[in-house]
Amino acid sequence: MTATQSTASHGFELLREQNLAEINSTARFYRHGRTGAELLSLINSDENKVFGVSFATPPSDSTGVAHILEHSVLCGSRKYQVKEPFVELMKSSLSTFLNAMTYPDKTCYPVASQNVQDFYNLIDVYLDAVFFPRLTPQIFQQEGWHYELHAPDAPLIYKGVVFNEMKGNYSSPDTMLLELSQRSLYPDITYGFDSGGDPKHIPDLTYEQLKAFHEQHYHPSNAKLFFYGDDDPDERLRLLDRRLGEFNRITVDAKVPLQPRFTAPRRLIHTYPAGQADEQAGEPAKETMLTVNWMLDEVIDVETALALNTLEHILIGMPAAPLYKALIDSGLGEALAGGGLDDELRQPMFSIGLKGIDPVNVGKVGRLIADTISSLAEKGIVCGHCDPGCTGAIRCRRLPSSGRSPPSRRRLPATRATSKRCSSAISSIIDTAPNWSSSPTGI
Repeated sequence: MTATQSTASHGFELLREQNLAEINSTARFYRHGRTGAELLSLINSDENKVFGVSFATPPSDSTGVAHILEHSVLCGSRKYQVKEPFVELMKSSLSTFLNAMTYPDKTCYPVASQNVQDFYNLIDVYLDAVFFPRLTPQIFQQEGWHYELHAPDAPLIYKGVVFNEMKGNYSSPDTMLLELSQRSLYPDITYGFDSGGDPKHIPDLTYEQLKAFHEQHYHPSNAKLFFYGDDDPDERLRLLDRRLGEFNRITVDAKVPLQPRFTAPRRLIHTYPAGQADEQAGEPAKETMLTVNWMLDEVIDVETALALNTLEHILIGMPAAPLYKALIDSGLGEALAGGGLDDELRQPMFSIGLKGIDPVNVGKVGRLIADTISSLAEKGIVCGHCDPGCTGAIRCRRLPSSGRSPPSRRRLPATRATSKRCSSAISSIIDTAPNWSSSPTGI
């Protein structure tokens, strides 16, 4: 953004303003003087109005405190003292989007509506919910965990909305593989924990810890606010200041540290519960899954981020993509495993592998992945069968459409700058002997 003369309105100081021609918007970046809350306000003619408030919520364990808190704050607040205002909004609001999400290091509360009065109502409910929730022991037990006894002589069992949700997640081998792949790369920092909550550790969380986590993290000094649409830009500031003005600035230490690099590759083996194997006579059960995972460097510029996303699409984004095709055509497994590029972490990760493999072929799969990526880095990526949309997506920012079909074979990416970034990106994946882990998982 372009720096602009500092001005203040409704407690907010305008730090920067810039025209964003690509989305026909004017972007204004503010900081709230009293609390330090940051606001990105996008002003345009789109009737789809959006608001969001997010907090940095890196966990220090796998009790799922951030996830349970995300559920709990939407169970009533100081102004809206009903049991489940979120459910009431779902039934009566004109919202086009209404949700809340817990990420590995942040929690987000976005809402959207085309009706301006409904939009303001949604904002009011959400701001009251996150800053002034009705966090009672009963809500904690309902949303987090509690004991249940179904019969006098029956054993006590755990129940709870988040506890049950995460039990479902942990019963999925694919979800478990993704979770374990991430943990394998970040054992020393917050990404080594499950922000959603591990059912084995959720019962370790106490009501007092939940309250303390809210007081520490759900404060305007730790908030990032966002507006988009055709609503009154000045009214945005007024609505926010009315809520934020009740707080004073505090210091919140919620930054995720960098994960130190490994001195050598690591190989981890985990197991998961599986049903009766569906195997033919004389053939081994193929229920093993494997991923090879790389931790990449922190991305601090937009062009590298674009290059990594483009590279992921080129490598595995379609059946004809070279790494996708090499893995499937090998016959070593039934389908791809791994989440590909996860760029929502401070240090992104790239994870790829196969599931439905014979345990004796684990080493072959790992070598195939490494050899394929090394070959592509050395020889370049010639895209004869890949989706031409890859090239178009890169070139459209620089060249007007000529109306002609792209050549049948071209080396991707198309522009020199992005090509350099992609080459650097693929090199960062292969040139990381100390920075990767493999996670075979099976019975």
